Amino acid sequence: MIINDPYKALGVKKAINAAGTLTRIGGSRSPPEVFKAMEEASKNFVTIAELQTAAGKMIADATGAEAGLPTAGGSTSILLAAAACIMKGTELEEYEPKGPAVWRKIAQRLPLHTEGLRNEFVVQRCNRDEYDHAVQIAGGRFIDAGTEEDCSEKDLMKAFNPEKTAAYYYTHKSTQKGVPLEKIVEIAHRNGVPVIVDAATIPPPRSGLTKFSEMGVDLACFSGGKTLAGPNNSGLLSGRADLIKLAHLQSYPFEGIGRPSKMSRETIVGLITALNLYLETDDSGGFAEREKAAFYISGKLDAIPGITSYVDYIGGEAKTNPLTCVKADKTEYCLSTRELFDALIDGEPSIVTVYEPYFLLENYHGLLSVNPQFLSPEEIEIIINRIREEGGG
Repeated sequence: MIINDPYKALGVKKAINAAGTLTRIGGSRSPPEVFKAMEEASKNFVTIAELQTAAGKMIADATGAEAGLPTAGGSTSILLAAAACIMKGTELEEYEPKGPAVWRKIAQRLPLHTEGLRNEFVVQRCNRDEYDHAVQIAGGRFIDAGTEEDCSEKDLMKAFNPEKTAAYYYTHKSTQKGVPLEKIVEIAHRNGVPVIVDAATIPPPRSGLTKFSEMGVDLACFSGGKTLAGPNNSGLLSGRADLIKLAHLQSYPFEGIGRPSKMSRETIVGLITALNLYLETDDSGGFAEREKAAFYISGKLDAIPGITSYVDYIGGEAKTNPLTCVKADKTEYCLSTRELFDALIDGEPSIVTVYEPYFLLENYHGLLSVNPQFLSPEEIEIIINRIREEGGG
């Protein structure tokens, strides 16, 4: 039986994604070609490890790295990257990711049995992030350098332990504090250990995929379900061939730390299809269209009494992703900005925006943002009309 509206059949309210690539509402909107490729992939069986290896070569080409691996999301990429660095120098390096997992007992030392292994990850305290937890799930232990406000090269050197440090860890953010990534790579390599970068939130342009390999990063972790518009439960890991092999040995379909993060053959094919489609776009990632939409929304909203609206950008001076910023004056509009945010979510359909965008400067508190990245023209009009109606207009 084919269900035309599966969400209605389940009694689940549909949402309009005006927030961008948030995992909690589904990530992104994949092109039809992605689902067609997934349907075709479902018609036949393959050896998963062979498919992963073939997909990994395409990921390596796209990112400019030595090797790549498809994963079940950005956090799984971090998990496997951490596991690879912990197992570097162990007997696990003697095996290849094919056939029965005769290395199972070695891989399954993680996360609990790390005695004698390097399992410390140096990170700037001012660069910490909630997704760091994936490193700890793998059996890693963070060594914070510096303070929540700043970090120096001296702090990073002091945190290094030649007997225990597995890697330096860094999260890519639109606004950064502390020591820049280029210098961290230099310090880590001087100390003879790799650098892991969480690049899950990297926005367009397309060149963002290769920037970390060009900088000498050893393992870069990407989301497949955000900017690339692949399946929401997909990700990419790229980097040094020796570390990617160790990550593969720990992953599904084998029985290492990554076994619970299963990735179907359909999802792997969908991810690679989305990646290839993204590589065919211009390097701006469709910036002109998204910017035009952001200004259109802003112009319409700014004409509503009590609403102030303008366009700003994720990425600061780089202007990588345009947003429509919105502020409501309750004395004139009848709702505060926060109340408008809640009303949009609670309505039918639910409209999900972002309140107090964390990626903007501190003086943006009290705003909500509308991200046009995955909005259709029809959805844009629904948003404008709903904001007008919520104010009594």
